[in-house]
Amino acid sequence: MTEPAHILVLPDQLTDQVGPVHVALQTGAPVRIIMVESRDAQPAPRHVQALVAQRAAGREFAAEMRANGLRVDLIRSATFEEGLDAARTHDPFARLTVMEPSAPQLTARLRTWATSAAVALTVAPNELWLTTREEWEEFARGRKELRMEFWYRRVRTARGWLMEPDGSGEPLGGVWNLDQENRERLPKGAKVPATPAFPPSRTAVEVVDEVRAEVSTNFGSLDAFGWPTSRAQALEALERFCTERLAAFGPYEDAISAQHEHLFHSLLSSAINLGLLTPHEVCLRAIDEFESSKGKIPLQSIEGFVRQILGWREFMHHTYETFWREWESANGLNHHEPLPAFYWSGETKMACISRVVKKLIKGGHAHHIERLMLLGNLALLIGVEPQEVDAWFLEAFVDAHPWVVTPNVVAMSQFADLGKITSKPYISGGAYVSRMGDDCGSCHYDPKLSVGERACPFTTLYWDFIDRHAERFSKNPRMARQVRSWESRKESIRTEILEQAALVRARAKSGEL
Repeated sequence: MTEPAHILVLPDQLTDQVGPVHVALQTGAPVRIIMVESRDAQPAPRHVQALVAQRAAGREFAAEMRANGLRVDLIRSATFEEGLDAARTHDPFARLTVMEPSAPQLTARLRTWATSAAVALTVAPNELWLTTREEWEEFARGRKELRMEFWYRRVRTARGWLMEPDGSGEPLGGVWNLDQENRERLPKGAKVPATPAFPPSRTAVEVVDEVRAEVSTNFGSLDAFGWPTSRAQALEALERFCTERLAAFGPYEDAISAQHEHLFHSLLSSAINLGLLTPHEVCLRAIDEFESSKGKIPLQSIEGFVRQILGWREFMHHTYETFWREWESANGLNHHEPLPAFYWSGETKMACISRVVKKLIKGGHAHHIERLMLLGNLALLIGVEPQEVDAWFLEAFVDAHPWVVTPNVVAMSQFADLGKITSKPYISGGAYVSRMGDDCGSCHYDPKLSVGERACPFTTLYWDFIDRHAERFSKNPRMARQVRSWESRKESIRTEILEQAALVRARAKSGEL
């Protein structure tokens, strides 16, 4: 009798659409699936809803595989290694196959365990990524700067997605990136379709009770859990996005709204990052909807969506593999302020920050502009230590994993590596927040003011940041104009703003902002 193949399925690889499990189902070969539900699968603390989503989705995937006739051992343990040891004790094996983990650290742990256990470990390519390591290495070879835009053009061309049909190699519509058209403010009275919230399955309800009993200090609330925990739910979420929200996604991609929590965003990142959906099928389904819509879906919407997944998501994954060791300590701007307590509570007079943090507590999600230009921007302007900002983002979001959070926070949002993957800090004053959203109308602070009791902290700290780093950014083509503008102001005005900034920073630290 043929010995069954032993396949380790990791908590973020819950798929039978690709990889070793897919092959086993296609060939009918005997297989034993091993799944380990350990507390240290991701070492950083996580939002309580992220814990529920991952644990419930894992158990539902195990049940689905058993229903498909596969043998599945789901082992709960304190550590990943203890779980693997328990699996071998229960049913000894000499060979183990796993799709490559998204975290290089876990790959190293698995190899170390396999060596000590005398198990032959096969690390198969991770087919949940759209692009390969070979594509990345070919792209990165010889480049002094790694920029997402050039990576995106390369891999989009290679796949033929949204390209002119004449074989010219030109992008559809003649423009690669329509980001400039995706910065509209949401009009008053705009109708926004509701985003799906899935009633928790019986398994998810059980896990909610477990997590509530086990975790008392993690960020977030479990009162309104509604994330997909099965492939069926994830496919429904994808379908509803493509048919209900994709058309308006592009123009309002960067908009900020106090009235509409999620606007036209897909909210698919949690499902994709767990493996319930493959990024390949997500992109193809969206492109199919665009092509069959007879002009109802603008090019800027489908291009912006595909760029998020094929461009941005894949770029983050590859850069994390390249630089993660450096990003663990990078602090090129020498920032050492503590993260204000209102990042955990939402208790601040800054209306936009309060709203977004309380939304995170409730549901674990905020879109990319709220992450980058509100939460990340404020931390950067205050001068918070980058790794403290990174740790908070890793805990505060339901879709958080180090490979996606750390590049976006340490490198992009906090500019702590001084430009390995981006050319300038993402900073703004209150004018940007006011232009893109509707929080300012109900805020204690005035985005037009940089001094005084009602001065917007974004506006004050923006100029303080420029002053502190003027020498560095005076030579940056994308920052030099702001430095010149600051230095052209009267010294008395600059002094007043810097004094206000010191007051803002002190109030942030004392919880009075």
